[in-house]
Amino acid sequence: MKRPEILAPVGTKEAFIAAINAGANAVFLAGQKFGARAYLANFSIEEIKEMVLYAHLRDVLLFVTINTLTFDNEIESLLTFTDELVRCNVDALIVQDLGLIGLLTKRYPNTEIHASTQVNAHNIHHVKFLKELGVKRVILARETSIETIKKIKEEVDIDIEVFIHGALCVSFSGNCLFSSMINKRSGNRGECAQSCRLNYQLIKDKTPISDEAYLLSTKDLMTLDYLNELIDAGVDSLKIEGRMRKYTYVTQVVLSYKHAIEAHMNHKQLAFEQEVDRLKRVFNREFTKGYMFHEIPKDINNDFRPNHMGVLIGKVIDYKEKRVYVRLTESFQVGDGYRLIGDKDYGNVLFNLKIGQTSIEKAKPNDVVNFEVKEEIAVGSDCYKTTDSNLENELDVYLDENYSLIPLSIEVSAFVGMPLIIKVKDNRHNEVYKIGTQVLEEAKKNVMTAEEVKNEVNRFGRSPFFIDSFEFITDNQTFVPIKVLNDLRRDAIIELTELRLNQPGKEIVSDEMSSGFKDVDQAHLVVKVHTLDQLEAAYALGITEIYYDDVLEVNENNYPKATLFKVLKRIIEDNQDYKDDPKVVLNEIGSLGNKQTTKEMIGDEFLNVTNIHTANLVSTYGIKRVTLSSELSYERLKHFTTSYERVYKREPNLELIVYGYKDLMISKYCPVAKNFGYKPNCKLCFKNQYYLQDRQHGKFAMINDGNCNMRIMDSKPLVLLSYLPDILACGINTLRLDFTLESKKETQDIIKAYQLKFQGIESVLTINKISTGRFLG
Repeated sequence: MKRPEILAPVGTKEAFIAAINAGANAVFLAGQKFGARAYLANFSIEEIKEMVLYAHLRDVLLFVTINTLTFDNEIESLLTFTDELVRCNVDALIVQDLGLIGLLTKRYPNTEIHASTQVNAHNIHHVKFLKELGVKRVILARETSIETIKKIKEEVDIDIEVFIHGALCVSFSGNCLFSSMINKRSGNRGECAQSCRLNYQLIKDKTPISDEAYLLSTKDLMTLDYLNELIDAGVDSLKIEGRMRKYTYVTQVVLSYKHAIEAHMNHKQLAFEQEVDRLKRVFNREFTKGYMFHEIPKDINNDFRPNHMGVLIGKVIDYKEKRVYVRLTESFQVGDGYRLIGDKDYGNVLFNLKIGQTSIEKAKPNDVVNFEVKEEIAVGSDCYKTTDSNLENELDVYLDENYSLIPLSIEVSAFVGMPLIIKVKDNRHNEVYKIGTQVLEEAKKNVMTAEEVKNEVNRFGRSPFFIDSFEFITDNQTFVPIKVLNDLRRDAIIELTELRLNQPGKEIVSDEMSSGFKDVDQAHLVVKVHTLDQLEAAYALGITEIYYDDVLEVNENNYPKATLFKVLKRIIEDNQDYKDDPKVVLNEIGSLGNKQTTKEMIGDEFLNVTNIHTANLVSTYGIKRVTLSSELSYERLKHFTTSYERVYKREPNLELIVYGYKDLMISKYCPVAKNFGYKPNCKLCFKNQYYLQDRQHGKFAMINDGNCNMRIMDSKPLVLLSYLPDILACGINTLRLDFTLESKKETQDIIKAYQLKFQGIESVLTINKISTGRFLG
């Protein structure tokens, strides 16, 4: 049975040291650019170089995240940055951008490239495609089931990494534009504003049917009691989310999962309740086993609060004169953090604590304590401990750089007439011999004992070693010069350290690149439809190229004057076949890997094409035209075609969405089913139109993708009507109108307006509220 790697998140130097001391086998972190936590300080190249040495000396791997989408003007500086990382001997780069994956796997032939969870690999076809690209490890989407994980490990020879603990995105990763479109902060660029952690109200048609609540906020993943299934499935790496968390969180999570692994490997019982209690104290939004272990989607949500819950420790029984009185169910002491939740939410750090009029430092269960608060608190409010100062003090020991030391076996040999010899062996079976330059003489007074020699040798300073076994071989007559002994020990440790850090040099290779595009379309409008009424409207107005959602049953023979493409689902489970349709629009990489089954393919926007290298990569897999990401501004679009031509020596075939309610996210979780307490496939969303309404009264429509995954649409349509000439001047010849919620009449009016504008005739649309998305920046 293979022991899996524990992979810990590192956002600070303290978390880095603590993670290693607690038993992490690998850590992941970001540099100061291109990481998915743009608002974290992250680490400089110099710091990363030092951290690599520190980690490697202790048998710990270090990975660096490059898990954001990249723009063309960033590619040169990104490659300079990744070159520096490779020269630092990092063990792997974690990458989201498909174009970058294609570049980096060729550029660094002996540095591992790992596919980020942002790639949204959730079936075996995705994994096979990524392996073909040269990826050495795939970090699966959090929605991937344990059965699919087992199948992948059985059928594909590649490392698999899964998230086992921490925050969950409510959207399939890499498929969320919510923060980008609403707050101008891209989740795909590490800038997520966490719109999903805000309050929303559920609307049925036009009627509110719920109070305001955190309807999209997920619980935290916790799989401690399912770890045996992951180990038995052959998962290579168990990943902990939380680069923005405190070191105490990182430490405790590593410890708990290390204990669980050891219990399973040694066929022992885990102190499960104790471990879960400690995990709750460092951070929890309530826990879920996640989709990996078939959590019902409605139970993935915690609509009560979007941040740390802590643990319940008592109830408010009185409030008077700015003091709250709490009957405790567990200990509580000065220095703890607390939160009082009732008709309001109030939290602070406990600075004073009393029983009656007597000040105390610590209280026990059943005590009635009182402490000062700045707001009136309702009787009956719950008291939660959000910071456990005792636990934090206990975890502080893992901040000591000398906490985790490397065991050495040392042998010292001293005989009259022979030179002094020291032999040092480490836990990797590295051996170093050091021999003195002068022969030893007979002692004139007392000879050194073995204990005295060991004490002299046991002086490693800041080096991370300790003597695990020691032997002094001597004739008991020899004088041992202390200086010679210390010099030999120092030289042996230096050589041993160099042996432990000695790695094969990392290669950096430049590669010629060729284009995959064959033809470029003439300028034209295309239409994507979600209903048959929209299809009829588009066809009647002479649209010659129409995409239709595969939830529709369409007889293509009824539309002989148009070329019809079926839009494949973005989420395709392993038990669903890739259909051999002659003309398709695709959003996911598994369809690319199945290119031999289709005749004509168009790449849709959730292939996340934000740079010329991603556009080219997908074109080499048979894509005839690529839809550019909606996260590209006009300033970036202006240079896209010319940049592509400069590098790949031919013109690309590009498409851009210029109208439509944007897909903000797609999720296995459904607020409608949650509200009514139903299980998946309740089909309520087919009977009525449901919306999420935010505090600004924006209404975000929800649409079922046909597989009971919920698409959440923007509250305002993207309208780029007035910018059509500018877009065409960028070399983007295919402009798409994307219809979802519109009636037949609305569809007709919108198409007519765009047709007129396309012909150079001024036209206007009468839509109350519109969006320009990220087009203007």
